[in-house]
Amino acid sequence: MAGPTGDDRVNMVPLIDCMFFLILFFMIVTKFTPDELAIASLLPTDKGQMSAPSKSPLPKEQVNIAIYPAGLQKGMQPSEYQAQVEAMWNDHTFDAKAWLRIGGSNPAEIDGKPLATRGAKAESALMREQVALFHSYVFKELDSREQAGKPRSEQAPVVISCYSGLSWKYAILAYDAVRAFEATKTQGYNKTLFDLEKAREVTFAPPRIRNYNRRELGNELYEIIHLR
Repeated sequence: MAGPTGDDRVNMVPLIDCMFFLILFFMIVTKFTPDELAIASLLPTDKGQMSAPSKSPLPKEQVNIAIYPAGLQKGMQPSEYQAQVEAMWNDHTFDAKAWLRIGGSNPAEIDGKPLATRGAKAESALMREQVALFHSYVFKELDSREQAGKPRSEQAPVVISCYSGLSWKYAILAYDAVRAFEATKTQGYNKTLFDLEKAREVTFAPPRIRNYNRRELGNELYEIIHLR
């Protein structure tokens, strides 16, 4: 037995070793929630009183409206689209006319010049003619895709994809045409009181389709032109 002046300090090394062994043990044997969920996902879900549907719901279809420079056909590579756009820039014909296509239908050609004019009666008449052509095409195509018996909010959503190099007058005109079509399908429509929560969803394409620099505009055109 050590005296009052002896060395009576406690050796902590074995205690620390035991703590590390315990920590290591719990790290190895502990089961976390993701593992349990992975096991649960292997269990049958079509048996018992609370069985789940045998088939997962199909994604909701959408109606794509593609707007791009007139004359560009399907089947080309992004580099070819880029070359055609640059040729339009050089001869000053870019943005003069645009094609509007819904789904896999043939496109309608829209003259963009009258859409930007103001004041003159003749020019206003040309503008009204182009707007009427735009609306007529949209009405016909959307009516052919109408799902009878479904409320407006359950109709296939409309997504407008306008080539970023074009003037957005085409995209705004397309949006206006879709809303005008919806007005013909809704009783008691009022532009100031219409409940948008019960209306058909109409949106513009997400930003990812327009996040290209000038050298990559052919890629954007390729995506838009080949939308279905």
